[in-house]
Amino acid sequence: MEEDYEGWLANRPSLTEDRSHPNHWRNRAADLKASAGALWHSMGSQDAAIAEELGYAPGYRMGVACWSVYHMLCGLSLEVIIKAVLVRRGTLPQKVETHSFVKLHEVLGVEMDDERKRLMAFYEAALVWSGRYPTPRNANDDKLLSYYDLANEVLTRPLSIVEKNSIQLKVSSGATDWQCYSALWQSYADLFEDYR
Repeated sequence: MEEDYEGWLANRPSLTEDRSHPNHWRNRAADLKASAGALWHSMGSQDAAIAEELGYAPGYRMGVACWSVYHMLCGLSLEVIIKAVLVRRGTLPQKVETHSFVKLHEVLGVEMDDERKRLMAFYEAALVWSGRYPTPRNANDDKLLSYYDLANEVLTRPLSIVEKNSIQLKVSSGATDWQCYSALWQSYADLFEDYR
């Protein structure tokens, strides 16, 4: 019995090797998704009560304060679930050290249509900087205006009240609402589950 334990001890994977297992990647992606969900729900109808419970002054709006952080967590969980699929397929984590969804999709072998590319570019910006910092690395007005244009394309859609209206109204596109994001995340999780 003691020999079996000694043999196991000598041949067990290192902590790093163990933590690099695809299931750890999948679980971390799910944890990040759950955190995004918790944030999404804190920005809903109970946001004033949650803000008060956290010690913020009356009028503090979780929906305003947490919007970009919600998108950052969505982007991060999407990155990690895609990397989980790649690790499951045998790609070493060190080989995919990027936040670029374009590059990750190339390695993944999954095509993105233009709408998906815009959405993923938005999530990439959120995870790289807009959810963490007020300005991107090497910030300039062109970078910020480009991001604002992208956010406007992804997060809103035109609302036509009258066919020949000179004023263009916009409403939420819902593209990053919990249900849409969750379905997108699940599409990558399905790739993880389907790989044998």
